[in-house]
Amino acid sequence: MEEEVVNYNFVRATESKAGMLESDEIGPGDKIDSLIANALNQLSLDERETVYYEMHGVDEVINETPELVNTSLNLLEIELERIKATHRKANAYKMAEEMSPDFVHDQTLRMKFLRSEKFDAERSAERMIRFFDCKLHFFGQEKLCNNITLQDLDKDDLKALKAGFMQILPVRDRAGRAVFLAVPSKQTFNNPINKYRGLFYLVMAMSEDVETQKRGVSIVVYNVEKFERDKYDNDAVAHTTWIQNSVPMKTCAVHYCISDSAFRSVINIAMHFFSEDTRARVKVHFGTHLECTYSLMTFGCPVHCLPVGLDGKLKRKAHLEFIRMRQQQEARVGLPRIVLPSHDDVLFGRGKPYRQHIANLRLHEMMEEEMKQTESSSLKSKRMLTIEKLTEAIRHEGGRFLQQDEVGCWVELDEKVVHEKVNRSFRTRLRNNKQ
Repeated sequence: MEEEVVNYNFVRATESKAGMLESDEIGPGDKIDSLIANALNQLSLDERETVYYEMHGVDEVINETPELVNTSLNLLEIELERIKATHRKANAYKMAEEMSPDFVHDQTLRMKFLRSEKFDAERSAERMIRFFDCKLHFFGQEKLCNNITLQDLDKDDLKALKAGFMQILPVRDRAGRAVFLAVPSKQTFNNPINKYRGLFYLVMAMSEDVETQKRGVSIVVYNVEKFERDKYDNDAVAHTTWIQNSVPMKTCAVHYCISDSAFRSVINIAMHFFSEDTRARVKVHFGTHLECTYSLMTFGCPVHCLPVGLDGKLKRKAHLEFIRMRQQQEARVGLPRIVLPSHDDVLFGRGKPYRQHIANLRLHEMMEEEMKQTESSSLKSKRMLTIEKLTEAIRHEGGRFLQQDEVGCWVELDEKVVHEKVNRSFRTRLRNNKQ
């Protein structure tokens, strides 16, 4: 009975804010700019500077020392014990703890929540309590202590997911963050819960990646066309922000790209559900497709990968390839899943995307330096030592050597294969330099 009361209160709060969709006019009800300004005013000068750097993709990752990790995990446990007795939404957490203590106390899961809140134990505990409440609402008690997979989505959920109006871009932004794209005008589903379950799945897929946990996610909401109110149910913004505020995901920036000022009514609702921290990270880009993409570029967003072009058509090729990759990864129980290669990973393959990948360019630069510093007559005899030096340098920076297998999954190559491939590349560069 208590669960029904919580859900009723949530819907009632949603309806009170959804009334803001009733008017297209921008006037006293449009509080986007003031809410952003107020959120920034709540921050210290250093905190504002941090938000600015994070939004523009030039922030630094927290140094996770063993002392920080151990202390934070202990503090998180203390906070969870403290609030679960009184928190109004803690029933789902306590239910999960009774069902599977190992799942709830898993260090990998808890590290996700700590990273999402920059190791603030109190806020991490609040988010974890909300997470189980949200998960129970959308997936039920049976899935409460399971990692959600594509098998847990029904055919209508999968149809909404494959429609492509929610996508994870195949390339990270300038700061190495994952980029989540939503195109509300292209959404299609049988029931709103289908898109919410699909959203939950995509965000949890992103959260499997440690690099994304550490660096966070940039969100792009793209609606550069006429605003059609009949495509928006009153609960949409409330439910999507509920998921965003519950899952273990660090939001670094929220970019709204719009060409119709009437869409600001949707942003107004979202702002009332966002936390103060998220409000400070909102940026509204107004204009044509070109104007919005140029503006996004200044924030380090990989606009060349946006699946929406000048014609307004939604491209799904990369998204469907991602879903196929996930199907294969989830079928391989016990094997590591690489969701998105990082900027530090060397990628083996053919074509421009591989040649221009940051770590590949870095490896080639190091090869050139080695060739300049070593006599050409001794390069051949010292080549294997040089290759070991190069591969060790990449690994020292946190990089891996990856290649897509026959079904499109990223896999880490063993040392022997890496040496063979780097050796081949090194020989090619030596030959080209002699010509």
